[in-house]
Amino acid sequence: MKRIRIINRILFLLTGHISGYQIISGMDFYSNLTTFYFTVSFGILLLACILLLLMGFEIMENSFVAVITSLIPLTFSLGMIDDKIQEYHTPYLVFIIIGFLISIYFRFYGNGRFASLSLGLIYGVSGIVILLLPVAFILQSEISTTYIFISIGSLLISFAGLQIVFIKNGKPIFNRKYFELLFPTVLFFSTLAFVIGLRAN
Repeated sequence: MKRIRIINRILFLLTGHISGYQIISGMDFYSNLTTFYFTVSFGILLLACILLLLMGFEIMENSFVAVITSLIPLTFSLGMIDDKIQEYHTPYLVFIIIGFLISIYFRFYGNGRFASLSLGLIYGVSGIVILLLPVAFILQSEISTTYIFISIGSLLISFAGLQIVFIKNGKPIFNRKYFELLFPTVLFFSTLAFVIGLRAN
């Protein structure tokens, strides 16, 4: 296992701590279903930090871990939809479930390219939801401008996600060495931005 720098271990610890804090004390304003979605999202993020600390960056290449961590943006966007525009929750949930099951099938039993395409589609839609929903609600003056931190977190984590996809395809945007230096910082600040944004409720 490739050794993780001390500063990166500290950042993973802090990210896990923030995720745990959000699960324990950051759900007071939400319905049970919304709380469930956000708990799953931050719970998987906490688990990912622990795995990264124990097993290093190599764990990101594990297919099973990739499937599980892909639930982070999906459940987070479901929580936002259920909280803010509940009338769209059911059709969005059906879309996410079908896309996710198709991606799992092709990842383990079929063509990896189709798995990436189906996962990329639901990833893209969930990313758009997380990025633009706060902007729309702020422009309508329906919520505190602090909610924009969710969009900022989305931009940060999308950058890291894209790099991971390109690494898997053998064409990284940045040298892998630099990505491993930046990734813990990006993960920490995006998680912090999500938690601050959710406080806008």
